[in-house]
Amino acid sequence: MPEKTLKTLLEILNFSSELLEKENVSDARLNVELMLSEALKCDRVRLYMDFDRPLLKDEVDSFKVLLKRRLNKEPLQYILGKTNFYGYDFVVNKNVLIPRPDTEILVEKVLDDIKESGKKHVNIFEIGTGSGCISIALSKELSKKGIEHLIKAIDISDAVINVAKGNKELNGVDDSNVIFQKSNLFDIESLNEKYDYIVSNPPYISKEEYDKLDDEIRHFEPKVSLSDDEDGFKFFKKLFDLLSNGNKGTKAFFEIGYDQKHELESLLEKMSFNDFKFYEDYSKIYRVLKINL
Repeated sequence: MPEKTLKTLLEILNFSSELLEKENVSDARLNVELMLSEALKCDRVRLYMDFDRPLLKDEVDSFKVLLKRRLNKEPLQYILGKTNFYGYDFVVNKNVLIPRPDTEILVEKVLDDIKESGKKHVNIFEIGTGSGCISIALSKELSKKGIEHLIKAIDISDAVINVAKGNKELNGVDDSNVIFQKSNLFDIESLNEKYDYIVSNPPYISKEEYDKLDDEIRHFEPKVSLSDDEDGFKFFKKLFDLLSNGNKGTKAFFEIGYDQKHELESLLEKMSFNDFKFYEDYSKIYRVLKINL
């Protein structure tokens, strides 16, 4: 950034937005506004209230670091170290997948089902919690509705579990409501506990599809959270196997890939599941699978 010609906040904002646009970064101006807000420790409204003020050298230096990372296609959420999911703030880093708006439909469908059931207490098991966004959002919403709950959530590494625990504390969720534990799905031989709901957003991107993803995703987000490095159905097959010996009355909700409905139907039928349903997201793409045991 040529500091001699770019002095005011607005000049730097406009120039940086153009840089990102040239690199085909979507929502370039919003990205710059958020990074400037982070560097200057202010909200976005303040940027335009003080648009004609010159930036101090340390402010420019701080912003340059953030801008360079974004120009290198690092996701904005990792740069800022946070994101929002279902109306709640979450810390994210390279160890966990960035929560997507698409996954909010999974939370929404579970909550709708609990409401329809009339249950006043539910036990939930989440497999592959990542940042903890699903379990924490469920807990916050269930608490608002006065529904007692215990959510046990697992993931495969201490680094991931530490992020989830930090987000639990950030959102004021009590240990009596949500428990995060290190565990590997493929080490689980049977579902010994009685759960009302099982929830998972498993790695469902095939190896072939993963190789076609944007650099922003492939170079920064954890592959283990996105792809099974096979055909995209490895985790579903394991989950269905566990469910086949699950407790009567349990309901399972899974996020699925945009083109997986047909193959999942075939798998379910082969394994003698006959009570299941698919739900579309707001883009009319089948996004959620529900199985009634």
